[in-house]
Amino acid sequence: MRSETLIKTFMAPAAVEGHRIVTLAAGLFTVETASVVTDPLIGVTTSIGSQDNGRCDVIAAGFTEVKIGGAVTRGESLTTDASGRAVTAAGTDRVIGIALQDAVVDDIAAIMLGQG
Repeated sequence: MRSETLIKTFMAPAAVEGHRIVTLAAGLFTVETASVVTDPLIGVTTSIGSQDNGRCDVIAAGFTEVKIGGAVTRGESLTTDASGRAVTAAGTDRVIGIALQDAVVDDIAAIMLGQG
């Protein structure tokens, strides 16, 4: 189902798992696992993720897959949980995209990226 259109390589000072939502970290072109719904959510890591102090490919636009942190329904706006997994967004939460399928905890599910 993957059909990424924009992938950018960043640095990650700590390990980041694959299929996780990331946010900006301290330093130029540096990311870390998103953990707060108010974080600026910039994309989703590829299936590889990164090691400590390593390069991290981040999908910033298009269609991709993300690890799910709770039950989501197709069409819902998604944000992050404390582990960088996608969960249903509410109110003023930052959004990473829209669920393209129903999914439950720990599924890898298709989403359309649309940060906001």
